[in-house]
Amino acid sequence: MPHSSWSTGLPVRRLAGVPAGFRRPLAGLLSSVLAGLLWGGAPGAQAQLRYDTEYPAIGYGKTPPDDSFSRLLAGLEARGESLAHDGTARGFLDALLQALGIDASSQVLVFSKSSLKQRFITPSNPRALYFNDDVYVGFVPGSRSLEIAAMDPQQGSVFFDLDNTQATPLTFKQETSRCLRCHDSYSLTGGGVPRFLLSSEIAGADGAIVSHELSEITDVTTPFERRFGGWYVSGLSGNQSHLGNFIVRDPAQLAQRPWQGVLNQETLTAFADLAAYPRATSDIVALLVLQHQVDFQNRLIRLNFDSRQRLAADPALSEADLQALLKPLLLALFMADEAPLAAGVSGNSGYQQWFEQQGPRALDGRSLRELDLATRTFKYRLSFQIYSRAVDALADPVKALLFADIRAVLAGDETLLPGLGLSAAERATLGAILRDTKPEVLAGP
Repeated sequence: MPHSSWSTGLPVRRLAGVPAGFRRPLAGLLSSVLAGLLWGGAPGAQAQLRYDTEYPAIGYGKTPPDDSFSRLLAGLEARGESLAHDGTARGFLDALLQALGIDASSQVLVFSKSSLKQRFITPSNPRALYFNDDVYVGFVPGSRSLEIAAMDPQQGSVFFDLDNTQATPLTFKQETSRCLRCHDSYSLTGGGVPRFLLSSEIAGADGAIVSHELSEITDVTTPFERRFGGWYVSGLSGNQSHLGNFIVRDPAQLAQRPWQGVLNQETLTAFADLAAYPRATSDIVALLVLQHQVDFQNRLIRLNFDSRQRLAADPALSEADLQALLKPLLLALFMADEAPLAAGVSGNSGYQQWFEQQGPRALDGRSLRELDLATRTFKYRLSFQIYSRAVDALADPVKALLFADIRAVLAGDETLLPGLGLSAAERATLGAILRDTKPEVLAGP
């Protein structure tokens, strides 16, 4: 689907034309049939997302995106500006991170071949991911483009490819085909929504996945010992095992159970030369925050898609129906189903300090961004994602009910989240932080 109508100009422009995944004839009948199933069209027909028929109220891929990356590029275009290219393999990366307010300490490194850039990814040339509250930037040395995934308040996860060569003008396009072949839940059976993905996989010396036995899409419920397969992990986790830094170089390693990564690494120099990257770390604290954030956003996307479509069909949708849709997000918001930490965790990139400084802060200095890292990720059991534009953009009846549920939990109602176990002191603290930083949550009847 062409996107040139969304933005034209000199320093910044989108590529017009069919999405890249459909520019070449699909190889073989099977691929054609699968493509038709995935995108909802007959082989050879113009690509059409299932969202067009299953979630027309969202307008995914049809509506100009309003995420932070798109806003940045639109602002550059309006001012006749561009990003600075540093003339190295990093290209626009440093300038883009600075413009988006993403600190390099957020860098995490994945060496398994688990993305579109897999032909470039090896343990010696991992894919780096940088992130803030709503934008993710992917960089692999050798690739001609940067990958961007962002949280759009209405459309959920949206994906872009930014040309990272020195060619001007800046050129980017929204990906509505290739990325969604993985970043879409349940596409082949219907009812899927776009999503962000984190996975844990066992990879070999070339980055290829060598065993699917413990390969899984992870979320906050995944036990710590099953996380980070295929990722480099720097920092300390004590005697708490995980699968990070585990590279299968000898088939005999697969017979050694339980599998365990290489723990407590202050430096990653034993695994790769990271001179081409902004940092030489893949911070374990950043990985924990990333997992929480991705899980929350995926539940928020599901809630927004389902509730808007249901409300479009029935504006008088009952509170009970909306409450059922809300429940998964409420669990993530209060971190009710997070797998506990069995030992203390500490990073080594400065990410914790950067993250905690972002605020907002209550008048007494407390913040939902404060980290615990002893028994759980966060000190206060209410997600900092409550401040996100995507929460504010929820349909009015859904947002009103969400805020009412938060008030009920903080008032001591144990029926919404049985077993949550917030003490009176915790509830009072959360109420005080919200009163100073997001008072509208507490402003209900």
